[in-house]
Amino acid sequence: MDIIINLDNNYYLKKVNSINDISEETITIQQLNIIDVLRKGKLLLRIDFNSLNEKQYKKVLKRLLLIKKVIYKINIKIGIPTDTKILLGYIINYDEESKQQKDFISAINAIFYNSRYERYNYIYDTVCDYLDSYFYGKNLCDFKDNQCGEKRNTTSLTGCCHHFKNKWLGPIGSKLVLCEHLKEDYTCGAKCISCKLFTCDYLEKKGIKFRIKDILLLKVFFNPIQKYFIKYMVFTPKDKIIRRLMIL
Repeated sequence: MDIIINLDNNYYLKKVNSINDISEETITIQQLNIIDVLRKGKLLLRIDFNSLNEKQYKKVLKRLLLIKKVIYKINIKIGIPTDTKILLGYIINYDEESKQQKDFISAINAIFYNSRYERYNYIYDTVCDYLDSYFYGKNLCDFKDNQCGEKRNTTSLTGCCHHFKNKWLGPIGSKLVLCEHLKEDYTCGAKCISCKLFTCDYLEKKGIKFRIKDILLLKVFFNPIQKYFIKYMVFTPKDKIIRRLMIL
């Protein structure tokens, strides 16, 4: 039975056992170039994870993004229409338990959004969900009596969620306050990716640290200035961060 991997924007990928199960003419994703796409008159991918290594991911994805932008403008056919969706390509040797391979498929999904805003919104939500799931149910911060491990033996219950008000004056004369997006039940109303990426010294001593270069969706689709704001726009709601990324 074929395994279908549904993408957004009406596309899907089909998992097959070998190249012999592919009847249509495809282009291996590592060898993808605009000349071949123009010559064939369509874009239909073949992704074999046995011949695609992780070091190639960024280069391959950036090339696919560029080619997609070009052929979208000149009306080259993308994939093969079927009864309900458009077949974008075939996958061989796909390990559903591999986070790296799943991240690669998520990046392909991001490429085929119709607009940059939709792409950024998808990437933002996907990365935030991953970061949330990493912590969910594990108590990695070692909370006890509403105190995290970093704040143990102090009177502080605020954890990471506090900052200096009037910070343009500097620490002198400024007041340390709770983040205005922190709710009464200690959940966050901002969905701030910068806060989610932050790890304190306590977590880093436990070997937990999130770096943009280690998260494929952030590494591939954003330039250095955008990455700077993704990392440092703490205590900022999602909509403001997305707007900042759109103008950079």
